Amino acid sequence: MRIVRIQSGSPAARAGVRAGDELLAVNRQELRDALDYLYASVEGRLLLRLRRADGGIEEVRVTRAPGEAPGIEFAPDPVRRCGNRCIFCFVDQNPKGLRPNLYVKDEDYRLSLLYGNYVTLTNLREWEIRRILEQRLSPLYVSVHAVDPAVRRRLLGCRGAGEILPLLGRLAAGGIRLHAQIVLVPGVNDGAVLEQTLDALEALHPALQSVAIVPVGLTRHREGLPPIRRVTPRLAGAVVRAIEERHGRNRERRGTRLHYPADEFYLLAGISLPPLSAYEDLPQLENGVGMLRRFERELHSLRRVLPPAPGRRGHAAVATGARFAPIMKTWLVRRLRETGEAAKWRAEVVAVRNRLYGARVNVAGLLGGAEVVAALRRRLPFDLAIIPPEMLNAEGLTLDGWRLAEIARRLGRPVRVGFGRRAAVAS
Repeated sequence: MRIVRIQSGSPAARAGVRAGDELLAVNRQELRDALDYLYASVEGRLLLRLRRADGGIEEVRVTRAPGEAPGIEFAPDPVRRCGNRCIFCFVDQNPKGLRPNLYVKDEDYRLSLLYGNYVTLTNLREWEIRRILEQRLSPLYVSVHAVDPAVRRRLLGCRGAGEILPLLGRLAAGGIRLHAQIVLVPGVNDGAVLEQTLDALEALHPALQSVAIVPVGLTRHREGLPPIRRVTPRLAGAVVRAIEERHGRNRERRGTRLHYPADEFYLLAGISLPPLSAYEDLPQLENGVGMLRRFERELHSLRRVLPPAPGRRGHAAVATGARFAPIMKTWLVRRLRETGEAAKWRAEVVAVRNRLYGARVNVAGLLGGAEVVAALRRRLPFDLAIIPPEMLNAEGLTLDGWRLAEIARRLGRPVRVGFGRRAAVAS
């Protein structure tokens, strides 16, 4: 493992570890990747075997105080790529011109542990299963989709992908906590297949801690891909009702609802969202489960939603996805009245039509900078634009590579990311 940086004044710096060294072993344990390093370096005293830049092998001792980090940073490990051919893979449906990393298909259980990425576990080798159990690499986030082997093989497009229950059972017996997701594809893993999958996953509780059921996402870029039907409002309603019937039984037997339909099922079916308490500790938030109710709570916790208005009554244009726009309008108008800001601001909610992925893709997190600017420019003049935080990644980039400052420049107006005093702003 190549060391790229040593923090100044850290235990590693005091011991003479240098950038450019290669770390071979910790406390006599040889390393394969960063997870091995994390597992081996929990002790306060570390014996590091290094290959120096000149090729020499040297051992150094690093001593640190309780809770003190060694101060070593490594080059990123190569990411294991996905070898499946999922019939619903969203990466295959990406348009051209997005950020390069959006075209990478990862299938790496290490990223599942570290970042909550969902993996199918189809590429695990026996030594990796033993490693997960030995090092207690938990929790893991698993794309199950179906427990029927033939159905799972069809969904994942991989001959070796069918048998998932024996592996999940082995991990559960070894104390590994699991979260699962089911991407619902009409006519493939709904109906009786879905019921069978939910039954099997319930039997894995308490190791299996939550299950998200999400509707398949289909863009307009499916040339050459298998035909898939969209989730209809009728099917969405049937899924919500079937899962909610299980909630009472699971609460009584297991102390948790366990299964969570994505918010989009409720919106599609025209069914009211459950209260925030129904999502318990929000274990499937990144899957769009409970995200809307959490937003509502955060909005209503703000003492001030918008910044001080200009001398006259201001006009704020709030961009969001088409599906959420009517709910956003109701919640935002109500909160502005409660805070007294309605007398100072007129808030207009703008439902942005998704031109990147197609009009049927309605979530805010899949909006690009160009289409948001195009939609908002049709609402000019206004004093302030607000865009959803989900549009920007950790580096502050939209899907199509725009930064907040570029959006503000194109609009010629200040732009804020979300609401409240701490919202990022560009002028």
